[in-house]
Amino acid sequence: MPPLPIVRAETYYLPPTPPRGQDPVDWSGYGGAELVYLWWEVRGRRIPIPTTFEPDAPPVYARIDDNRWLAECDACRSACVVSVLDPRFGCAQCRRAWVELIVPDDVEAIEAEVLPLARRFWWHPDDPRNPNRPEPEPEPPTEPEEPTP
Repeated sequence: MPPLPIVRAETYYLPPTPPRGQDPVDWSGYGGAELVYLWWEVRGRRIPIPTTFEPDAPPVYARIDDNRWLAECDACRSACVVSVLDPRFGCAQCRRAWVELIVPDDVEAIEAEVLPLARRFWWHPDDPRNPNRPEPEPEPPTEPEEPTP
C-alpha cells in the first residue's frame, strides 16, 4: 500500500456531499487559500474571504505538521491547513487580511523527504518558530584597528 500523501488545503477543504438528486457544489473557481472560508461557511460560520493584503505584516511560514501543510496565525495562534500552490494566509479565527505564506522552493522534494517517515513533520529553516532552527554562524573576530600616529 503506498503511503498517504501530505494533506493540502485542496484535499482537506472539500465541498459537502450533495443531497441525493442534487448537483454537487463547485468550488473549482476558488484559490486553495480561500477554501477554508467556504468550508467554514458550510458549517454555519460565515466568514468573509479577505480581499486585501495586510500592509507591512510579517509573512507566515508553512510547515508539515503530522502529515498536513499548516500555518499558524501570528496574531491569534490559530492554525489551519494551507495551500502550497496559493501562497496566501488569512486567518478564519481572527479574520485578518491576507498575509504572505512562505512555502519551500521545492514542495515536492520536501514531501518526498518526509513521505517514508511514520510521523511526518517539517519546518522551514527560516521560520522563527522552528524548534530546530540552525544557529547562525558566529561572526569572525575582527582585528582591532591600529591607532594612527
